[in-house]
Amino acid sequence: MVAASLGAVHPRGAPAAGAGRKKDASRGARTGARARATATRATKGETVAAKLKGVSVVVVGDDADANDVVARALAVRLAYSPVSVPALLESTMARGAEEGMTVDDDDDVSEDAKALVLENSAHEQLATFLRLCVATCGGGRGATARGDCWTWLFGAITVWVDAEGADESAPQRQAYELSEVRVVVKKGVAVDGEAAADQVLAGIDALVDADDQLCGKKNLYVRFGCRGDWPDLKPPGEYAGDAAAAPT
Repeated sequence: MVAASLGAVHPRGAPAAGAGRKKDASRGARTGARARATATRATKGETVAAKLKGVSVVVVGDDADANDVVARALAVRLAYSPVSVPALLESTMARGAEEGMTVDDDDDVSEDAKALVLENSAHEQLATFLRLCVATCGGGRGATARGDCWTWLFGAITVWVDAEGADESAPQRQAYELSEVRVVVKKGVAVDGEAAADQVLAGIDALVDADDQLCGKKNLYVRFGCRGDWPDLKPPGEYAGDAAAAPT
């Protein structure tokens, strides 16, 4: 029998002395790193939330599912309430059908126009609330895809979830360009909400640091009734426009 000279011999499959302790230490280090990362993210969310002064965040983009994922991740980090416009519209239409009501009984009004009326109405109502993370409709159409329908969005911080390789000539991109923060995600891949939220929070942080009057101005815009005079707010009574004139 040959004696082993490189240390004690262990039964096959049994760990060498100290291996368990090394694994535990490694596992503990990973757990500690995750805990520190979570704490850092929580602190970042709290810091940005304080700077926002209650101003809501609206997420736009062609992919409604991506908008929802990002809005929900942001809501957790900011301690805001998540709201899905598509879900809100679906609930409204279902309730209207149960009650025998329709948006407009005029046969000359297209279904798209009726949907736009409902969507604008939802944005109008949500504009009056504080501390929301709103996921808007996607599909490259609807209110957020039309710059002349952003009247109710300017009171919030707007975030565009764009996709790599998206068609640069798509007309709705002109409206999305009105957004204040843009995050690019991989096309055809499930969105990592946490990673996207990290980027968005960094963008919002830089935005409000660059203009410490921004959030106060947005709150004032909402108090004035979201009249459409963003970013050059006019005193009450001096603005000739009318929010009600927004396309429907």
